[in-house]
Amino acid sequence: MPKTGTTRPGRPVVAGEAELPLDALHVGPSLRVEGLDARHVATLAELAGAWPPIVVRRDDGSVVDGQHRVAAARRLGLATLQVTWFDGSAEDAFVEFVRCNVGHGLPLGLGERRSAASRILRSHPERSDRSVASVCGVSPKTIARLRGELARSGPRHVPARRVGRDGRVRPVDPAELRARITEELERRPEASLRAIAAAVGSSPETVRSVRGKLRTAEGGSVTAEPAAVDTEATVLGLLTRRAHTGHRLEGDRAFATREGGCEFIEWFDATSVEPTDHWSHVGNVPRSRIYEVADEARRRAQFWVHFADSLEGQVRRRA
Repeated sequence: MPKTGTTRPGRPVVAGEAELPLDALHVGPSLRVEGLDARHVATLAELAGAWPPIVVRRDDGSVVDGQHRVAAARRLGLATLQVTWFDGSAEDAFVEFVRCNVGHGLPLGLGERRSAASRILRSHPERSDRSVASVCGVSPKTIARLRGELARSGPRHVPARRVGRDGRVRPVDPAELRARITEELERRPEASLRAIAAAVGSSPETVRSVRGKLRTAEGGSVTAEPAAVDTEATVLGLLTRRAHTGHRLEGDRAFATREGGCEFIEWFDATSVEPTDHWSHVGNVPRSRIYEVADEARRRAQFWVHFADSLEGQVRRRA
């Protein structure tokens, strides 16, 4: 049977499904601060079982995501449920729970997401700020602030490297990364920006910056021009110098006086993307995961279209 797991931060592998009796499921304490929501259970029960599969940890049968659906199934007297297997530790399962409950179902509140972020930082200190932020639906600045608070609360293990959203391992100290780039440039002065970046786990723009400084520094050992122009990296460099085109809501006073307005801004701005992100990331998807990522991208696109239609629908109903 196909597996589910977390080979990349916050990204499960393609899932295999099964049908399990409810008696075989282990439903522990709710991972939500407020526990199960009775109204949400009642809403699900009205759908009479027309739900997506729940996520279950294969090792012990514990429900990772879907406790409300299990409660609704019991209320309806159902005997079985469709499940998606999850392979990983209990802490990995918590990360998966958060990932599943940030943008759909009964979304976690801002306080719950921040609490979850603190727990993930304690159990997975090697994850980058952006990696944790993408799982919890908060901004990287919030994660950096929480990481600082944890560091001040007592001695903790601080890994020398962090794992980014793309699964790559990078040094925490920028000086160490630049030293590695310098070493690789001296070893392969003819290599393209992308080749060096892939070898050391950095961006082509960082390699460009280091190479430029080496060329202008007195006595710099890397003086030769590259054998060929790295066209893709050049285009990427030009695009990333453009101003952001997305409409960010941070500082918008219209939301300040509305209940939940600040929470919405943090959630909405955390999902902001730019046209240049296409160039930065499209080449980083492994061939074996292209269709999975493409399907997920379409699912998210459909969510935003539905969200936009719902917003405009509020105006039409009030008109």
